[in-house]
Amino acid sequence: MHNYIQNIHSFGISHKDAAVDIRETFSLTYDQAEFLYKQKSEFNINECYILSTCNRTEFYAICENIDSLKAFIVSGYESLDKYIKIDGLHILSGSDCIHHLMQVSAGMDSMMLGETQITAQIKASFSHARIASGTGPILNRFIQFSLEAGKRVRTETNLSAGAISVSYAAVEKIGTIFPDFSKINILLIGAGSTGKLTASHFMKKGATQFYIANRHAERGKALAEETNGQFIPFEDIPQILPNVQIVVTCTSADFPVVTTAQITELDAINHSLLLMDLSVPRNIQTDVENLKNITLFTVDELESVVSERLFSRKQELPRASLIVNEVYEEFVTWLKTLSVTPTIADLKHLFEDIKNIELSKIETRYDEDTLAAIDKFSSSLVKRILRDPISSLKSQATNGHYSPAVVDAIRSMYRLDEFLDPVEQD
Repeated sequence: MHNYIQNIHSFGISHKDAAVDIRETFSLTYDQAEFLYKQKSEFNINECYILSTCNRTEFYAICENIDSLKAFIVSGYESLDKYIKIDGLHILSGSDCIHHLMQVSAGMDSMMLGETQITAQIKASFSHARIASGTGPILNRFIQFSLEAGKRVRTETNLSAGAISVSYAAVEKIGTIFPDFSKINILLIGAGSTGKLTASHFMKKGATQFYIANRHAERGKALAEETNGQFIPFEDIPQILPNVQIVVTCTSADFPVVTTAQITELDAINHSLLLMDLSVPRNIQTDVENLKNITLFTVDELESVVSERLFSRKQELPRASLIVNEVYEEFVTWLKTLSVTPTIADLKHLFEDIKNIELSKIETRYDEDTLAAIDKFSSSLVKRILRDPISSLKSQATNGHYSPAVVDAIRSMYRLDEFLDPVEQD
């Protein structure tokens, strides 16, 4: 008998466990995740979901042995020529794992408590995992329940009230160096959701002069139009650096888009240049901060910016936890139902087969009307016989007293797991 709850496992690393230089070694692009999904069956992993953002990389799996998931992760990174320390990952199973993803979805585990961008990230990763055949029925429902937990926390509490996000914190941090954005030239590299949020926060603070760089020109031009800015191709980034005072990177590129060489070769930055790297892996080479007139910030330096604003949000955590617990119980109830459903179906099939076999023995003895009446009576009798066993099984899944032993006893009593059809035996 499957214990589906205990077959849910996760390995992960986040901003709580490691600094950005460690997290970026675990970070995975969609292409890399898709490559790993194709390997899961080799490690007896039934379902897999990978969530990789700037603050976390987490693997969720349905498998009987957590060591299988560990071997899958180690092998996967080795195949990608990425060298990690698996011991750096936290391990969760069963109820702990379920609670964790629901808390992540609700923004309760985010660097910026209550931030909402994680919802879009979970949805996007989930969509990709389904297309790549990574997930299956259990993880699909698990992730859907987790998204529901996040939605309820956001709508039923004030955990996400007010503007607090990585993008918000980045603009606030930059504002400590440049109090007035109205005459500042800003280069924003990346026009995805983080880039759009960052631009929005800059504009609310009075920024009006933007350069937008993006690998996909269509998206970059769209954000340039929204900001009344100028779109520039990726390859023109070095040429625009002397004209700006602020550079913010927020792309999914796994290589530096701003390098030390680009700046030193120009030899034309005679003003202060602030670089804010919101990407993981990082998009700005770290040794640029050793250059004259350069200030470099990374995502790990933003948490302190909003510490005071987080106080009111922290007061909402008990209410958020209650909601997560409610959704957790709903999901566990569904899992328990999943455990008894095959047995209910097998019982119905068994007795239907018995009925059909017995009817076949008398089909030459009676006319059609009599056979129809007997068939109707037999069907009614089967339903009555099965009513109590099926009711007992269903109550196992809904009354909070689920016991695999009861299900196993019913399967054994009716020999549901035997290869030979019991109705054909004397």
